[in-house]
Amino acid sequence: MSRWRQVVRRELAQYRADTGFEVVDLDEVYEQLLPVVASEFPDNDHPSAKLRQVLQQLRDRDEVEFLAPGTYRLVGIGADERSGETGSPSRGDAPETAYHAAEYETTATARSMSAAFRRAVLGRYGETCPVSGVDHRQLVDVAHILPWAEYDDLRTDPRNVLLLGKTHHAAFDAGLFTLDFDLRIRVAPSFETESDLLGRTLVSREGERVRLPADAPDVRDCLERHNRRLDWSVAN
Repeated sequence: MSRWRQVVRRELAQYRADTGFEVVDLDEVYEQLLPVVASEFPDNDHPSAKLRQVLQQLRDRDEVEFLAPGTYRLVGIGADERSGETGSPSRGDAPETAYHAAEYETTATARSMSAAFRRAVLGRYGETCPVSGVDHRQLVDVAHILPWAEYDDLRTDPRNVLLLGKTHHAAFDAGLFTLDFDLRIRVAPSFETESDLLGRTLVSREGERVRLPADAPDVRDCLERHNRRLDWSVAN
């Protein structure tokens, strides 16, 4: 089997396992696979066209069914294929920690993360930031607790991410607030703001415990390591 087909099958199997959906449209295929194939096949200048070609091959093999232009059913690709075929690239036995994440060069360094990983995090958090209450998928980020650049082995570890609204993600990365080991909001002593949003969701909630969803991974160890790196003391 060609390596392209191996990678596409692997990613589609992961999509089905993460979402429970067997129907996917072309935009979702691009969202999930283009960052992955850009890293695995950096010499290919036309990845979108190649993906469409591979989907055609999978249709000919009765693994994908074309329902309508740009819409596919994953009839022969399922959760039991996540570990790959003989000789195929494998995600291993722990899909939560085996997503693809990488950096690639454009005019500036950009991050490439499997759409399946982001989708899984969004699902666990109900697409809602537990600190700010922002509940729109385009306004929330998968925020790394320990930095992406320094902890490449934790880039796609669910225990090293929170779902935060974009403003709160920036504030977290800047060390303006954090969560302690008991998941209580702690605000940097030097933090001053006239923002109603930040005052209401951070400053006035100092010491208030944030409730994460029941199926959210345990992030406390990474938070404790993160908090030791801050230039101010986090009370527990």
